[in-house]
Amino acid sequence: MQKPNITIRKATINDHPGVNKYALKLVHQHQNFNPLRFVEFENHQQQLYDFFAQQIVNPQAVVLVVEVENEIVGYSFIRLEESSLVDIAPAAVWLHDIYIDESARGLGAGKLLLNATVDAAKQLGSKILILQVAAQNQFAKKLFEDHGFNVATYEMMMNLNLQE
Repeated sequence: MQKPNITIRKATINDHPGVNKYALKLVHQHQNFNPLRFVEFENHQQQLYDFFAQQIVNPQAVVLVVEVENEIVGYSFIRLEESSLVDIAPAAVWLHDIYIDESARGLGAGKLLLNATVDAAKQLGSKILILQVAAQNQFAKKLFEDHGFNVATYEMMMNLNLQE
């Protein structure tokens, strides 16, 4: 079996519909994990569309797309975020999104996309790359750990409606 042609490149405004498609899939994936923590906003699809139109051209952000045989099958989104007194965090690049379509999983596209994302984060000038991963997403946690990410904090939540 021939290995598929996988390409990682910086997104252009023409890639915007493909990025938006997978951003919405990522939202739904997280909602399936925990609908109390991850919500869909009113007019979410349009809000995502407008948001990524800005981020694709933002010099403090990088949106990458991954193509298999010239078809977009996923994306990643990083952005340099300011330091935060509240979070006790330095200015750092955050990996906000990474998503690979189910049809392209197991081909190595995710690993290639993550490697390219790490390289893009370095080019933004940050000393660290931070991400959050849903507790239920075992596949993603393993991918990140295999690429040198370490647990730095745990986000925890309590459903106050269940408390007496």
